[in-house]
Amino acid sequence: MIVEPYLFVLNAIGLIAFSFSGAVKARIHDLDLFGIIFLGFSTALGGGAIRDIMVQRIPLMLTDINYTIFSIFGILAGILLKRNISKAIYTKIFLVSDGIGLASFTATGCMVAAQTGLGVIGIVVLGMSTAIGGGIIRDVLVNEIPIVLSKEIYATCSFVGCIVFWMLFCISGIHISAFISMAVVFILRILAIIFNWNLPKFS
Repeated sequence: MIVEPYLFVLNAIGLIAFSFSGAVKARIHDLDLFGIIFLGFSTALGGGAIRDIMVQRIPLMLTDINYTIFSIFGILAGILLKRNISKAIYTKIFLVSDGIGLASFTATGCMVAAQTGLGVIGIVVLGMSTAIGGGIIRDVLVNEIPIVLSKEIYATCSFVGCIVFWMLFCISGIHISAFISMAVVFILRILAIIFNWNLPKFS
């Protein structure tokens, strides 16, 4: 399958950011080299595999070597981080890289849904699945409650991005819709981190 350049670039950004976040999460949990590599790949490739299966196609990670290459870049960056950085700094780096991955993969999921001819429900489902799928796998593997279920506003950012994409796609091109959607998700996520925005909890 030929991937158009714009989607290719967004995928590359998401793969590098999410594999990096997985590697950083692994280092926060003091995993060994295999653990770092495995967590990096799982984070980067999990959401895209879920997306591709839902549109009934072979996951691109199995047919496109670029998925592996870009994931390796992110993992290497995570491995090469200085060892004397505090755990708090590691956490901040993780959150920012995770936000970049969330934003770019929301956009790529929405683009695939639009190109497949799906409506607003399909755009939301594919956009969010691509964005949060890998992160859920990552957090479960390190025995954490997935960030999507517990920390600040996370999945909500992806949802808003999907709706923004759909609204813009109805009146403009797919590329501008994806770019603005990505920007909205990233800005919302960073604001949620800075101001500790949370959905209501009941206990």
